[in-house]
Amino acid sequence: MGLLNKDNISLLSMNRYIHHPAFRGALTALVMIAAGILLKETGTATESWSQYLMFALYASGIGWSIWIAKKDPTNPGRFGSLFQQGFRHFIVTSLIMVGFTIYLLWSHPEFAREEAQYQRTLLVETKKYTPDQIDELVLEAEKQYPTRYISATVFGYLIMGAVFAAAGSVVFARKD
Repeated sequence: MGLLNKDNISLLSMNRYIHHPAFRGALTALVMIAAGILLKETGTATESWSQYLMFALYASGIGWSIWIAKKDPTNPGRFGSLFQQGFRHFIVTSLIMVGFTIYLLWSHPEFAREEAQYQRTLLVETKKYTPDQIDELVLEAEKQYPTRYISATVFGYLIMGAVFAAAGSVVFARKD
């Protein structure tokens, strides 16, 4: 009948999507992106509390998925089944955040140049390198910046997501 029929758009159908951890993971990622943009625009993105805010949003989203799974009468409520819901959530959130990071680095090549200049400052201060070595190291730092940043983003979101999902699963697991 098509994708846009009365049955697919009903509230019951939407409720099914809202209760899926992947949907909540996408929603969490969008909230984190919006918060990141807001922090950047207000000039507070570099303050330490902003990092904790992003962790809190991430952990809250994963906790939300685990809590909804715990409330589901068909879910046994054990660590494994709850962690599975948190896992689905953080994988989707991580994928979207990594995609956003790739887009951000692609649309702002000046980030790599700024990092390279910062590396130049550090290398000059050490007084261990010749000017030619510094130029070579700075060029390499600018070239490797996107790969290093994306790798750190992937690793960071996956590790933190696993920690938050495990902690939430322990907290919410039913004691039988």
